[in-house]
Formats: sequence, C-alpha cells, structure tokens
Amino acid sequence: MPHQVTERIRALKNHVGVNIGFHGHNNLSLAMANTLAAIEEGATRIDGSVRCLGAGAGNTQTEVLVAVLERMGIETGIDLYKMMDLAEEVVAPILQTPQEITRDSLVLGYAGVYSSFALHAKRAAEKFNIDSRDILIELGKRQVVGGQEDMIVDVAAEIAGKKLQV
Repeated sequence: MPHQVTERIRALKNHVGVNIGFHGHNNLSLAMANTLAAIEEGATRIDGSVRCLGAGAGNTQTEVLVAVLERMGIETGIDLYKMMDLAEEVVAPILQTPQEITRDSLVLGYAGVYSSFALHAKRAAEKFNIDSRDILIELGKRQVVGGQEDMIVDVAAEIAGKKLQV
C-alpha cells in the first residue's frame, strides 16, 4: 500500500546512508502508485519492467512510468517513443499472454506473500482438497517470507484438519 511504501522509504532514509531503490509489484494494481510514493519519499533507484514483465501481475511498467514521470516534470533521460515502440513491437509479440491481474495474482497481493508460493500452494491445495487462496491468505496472516515454503504444506494440513472438524 502506498502509505506503507512511504513509511519504509522514510525509515530507510532516516537510518541508512545509501541510495534507496524500489521495486513495485502490480498484484493489487498499485505498482505505479507505490513507485510514485517511493519517489516522492526519496527513493532514487527505481526498478521497472517493460510491458509489466514479472511474476504475478507483473511489475511497475517502465514505459508508463517514463510517461508519468515526464508529466510530473521529472527528466528520465529515456526516449518515451522508443520505450513505447520497444514495448509494443518487441516485447508484446513474444508474450504468450499479457500481464494482467488474475485471481491468482490478486490473492498474492491481497495476502501479501511471494509469488513463488503460488505453485506450492496449488499443489498443497490439491493434495488436501482445499482452496489454495485459503492457504496463501493464512501464510500472509503469519507473515511467512521467502525461504519458508515448507510452511505451505503445514498450513494446508491445518486448514484441511479444521474443515474436517466442522
């Protein structure tokens, strides 16, 4: 959420003496808003991806970011037309499907968990005959982070056990 980005960038600026970067995800359709919040708070290294390429619903779309920054009067040094052409003529034709917010990417953003959890959660959901969204949301409540993928099966087993008790 933009207010969380602002808080985190501010904390880094106040406690760490380095350039601060930001990498926005679009699972809640907030990549651009969060990127702008990061810039306004002082982030100077901004990550983007042409045509939103990235896991889930993708990342901050570079060609859109360049246009928005120019509208804000921020000079990027990037040729907007060339960036648009790259996105449309080079990247778009090689995409099997366009980046979009799907049920799966939306639940990742809603739960606040890593996209790498999605496949593991789907497999666990099939094994325990439950909804993978319930697993992902519970992982988010527990603030599970990358590297804790082993928790996915444990959480699925707990959810399945509770459903059997009901």
